[in-house]
Formats: sequence, structure tokens, C-alpha cells
Amino acid sequence: MNTAAMIATQQALIDKGAEYLGDLIAWSISAETRLSEATLKRAAEQVNLDFSYLPESPNKLSAFKNARTKTQTQLSNHNLLIRQISNNGVLVYGFVLENKNEKDKKLRYSQLASYSFDKSNETSNWNREDWSHENESLIDMARTTFDKWYAWSQEITSKEIRAMLTEFVKKAGVPFRERGGTYFVARSYRLELTAFRELLPLIHRENNIRWMPIAGIGDMDIIARQSLEKEVQSMSSYLDELLDPQKVSETKGSTLKNQLKVYREVEDKTKMLSELLQFRSDALTDKLAKLRQRCLNVLDEIATTTAVEISEEQPKQVEEIISELVETNLAEIEEVTEDNLFDLGF
Repeated sequence: MNTAAMIATQQALIDKGAEYLGDLIAWSISAETRLSEATLKRAAEQVNLDFSYLPESPNKLSAFKNARTKTQTQLSNHNLLIRQISNNGVLVYGFVLENKNEKDKKLRYSQLASYSFDKSNETSNWNREDWSHENESLIDMARTTFDKWYAWSQEITSKEIRAMLTEFVKKAGVPFRERGGTYFVARSYRLELTAFRELLPLIHRENNIRWMPIAGIGDMDIIARQSLEKEVQSMSSYLDELLDPQKVSETKGSTLKNQLKVYREVEDKTKMLSELLQFRSDALTDKLAKLRQRCLNVLDEIATTTAVEISEEQPKQVEEIISELVETNLAEIEEVTEDNLFDLGF
């Protein structure tokens, strides 16, 4: 039976009164998918997709740095070098022309322009410094090339689109196959799924989501439960590795806090699917509760240890202050020499 026939069969069962549970989906994303963030938002608005599902905005600073690399490669045959001048609050690149003089065997450099990126407000500024007619075309080409790669580096690619869909199915369903690729999405997310299905071909004609409605028959409850159990086991293994005694000193509280969010999300998904597919999830919920409690216990230990360390350090800090005052008083009595005039004790 081909896919179209299977879809028709499932839809016929639903039309005859079988309960509609959700959809099996799989997607195909063209490697050539590339578009601006503004274009993606317009497309999402057109299909009524919540912007919260869209990928994070591209990092403009990283894009600016990447544009420098791309531009340098493209303009290397023109003896044009791009050199970093400053990176203190504002990243500044200088566009330098290298001139070779074979007679005196020397190299001479002249700065034609500079391009800066202000990290505080993420704005860029081009400053032309050589106004001679001789280098005008080269300067224009340098800016045009840099601007092209800067815009290119900020675009959304197939990688971000796949990640966006993966995050969606993490929230809305479970993998149907062990290695992913096909997912069951609960019926409560049908509107979002419809929006994604309409969005993909809008941003590239070769993109698509294939889906098949699932009627309330068969073993979807078993598949969902097994998938959730594997997900919980994977999280348990990750937590074991994270809390390995040999690595405890490297464990950060923020990592555990992020894990707590993951556990809560899986608990919500477990509840949603167990109610939809009518299977008991007590064992899964209990495992998740224990994992969450382990995280809370370790976070509590970290907080307690930190508080103790601070209280132990306070007397020591007082002693250090007193010692510094004594040393300062002694220093005032001694004659000040040129050698120790700017000695700050570092």
C-alpha cells in the first residue's frame, strides 16, 4: 500500500467516527534554503505561525567577523588586506592596500577605509579615508563585497529550519522511529503543524512536510510510551554523567536549572499523550519526579556550600583589610622612592 492509500484509509476511518489522535509527519528541507530573518517573519505571519517557533536572530557580531573572512579571500588578488585595528567595545577593521616596490625591495601600506561594528547597539559604520580617484573602484568593490557577505552571514539556512522543526516536535510529540525522521504529533498541535506545512514551501519550493492522520486504532499508545521511556532513560544517563563525582567540581548550577526545565517539558508531554492515547504514565511520571528531585538536591547543596564558603571567607577578608592598613601606615613613615612610587602590590 502506498502512502497516498494509507492516508486515505486513515482519513476514511476518522470520517466514519474513529477518534482522530494526531499525525505522523516527516519533512524534507532543501540544502539550498537560505533567506533573511525579515523574509522568514513575513512568511510566518502569512501562515499564522507563532513567532516563538522561529529560530533566534542571527548573531550580527559573528556575521560581521565572517564577512571579513569571506571578503579577504575574495579580494586577496587585489593586494587588499583587512586588518583588525580595535576590538574594545567597537570592532574596527582597516582596509589596507599593499604596494610592492621592486626597485628598493620594500613594501608600503596605505589605509583606504575602515569598517566598524559597535557592540553596544549592533550598528556598523563605513569610513572612507582615501579619496583619490586612483583607488575609488577598489574601495567601492571592497565595501560592496563586505556588505554582500555581511548580509549573507545573517541569513537563515536549512540548518536553522531543521532545528526549528526539531524543537517543535520535541514539544508536540514523540519520534515514531528510533533514529527520528518520522514523528507522531498530537492533535492539539494540528494548527501549528498546518502552519509549518504551509510555511516550508513558501521559503523554498523544494521544502515540504508529509503528514498522515492517525485514527484511534492500532498501537500508537505503545509507540508513544516506549518513545517517552527512551527519552527519560536518555535524560537519566545524562544526569548520571553530569553528577559524576569526578566531575562535580565542573558542574554549573545553570546546567542543572536548564535540566529542570527539560524535565517539566517532558512531564507536560507525558501527561498530554497519556490522556490522548489513554495509557497509564505513573511509572514515567515517577521517574521524572525522581530526576527532578536529584537536580533540586544538588542545587541545594551548591547553594549551601557557597553560603558556607562566603561566611568562612569574611573573617579572612577582615584580617586582610587590617593587614593592608598596617602596611599602608608603615609605608607612610618610610621615605617614598621612585622605585616604589607606582607599586600597587599586584
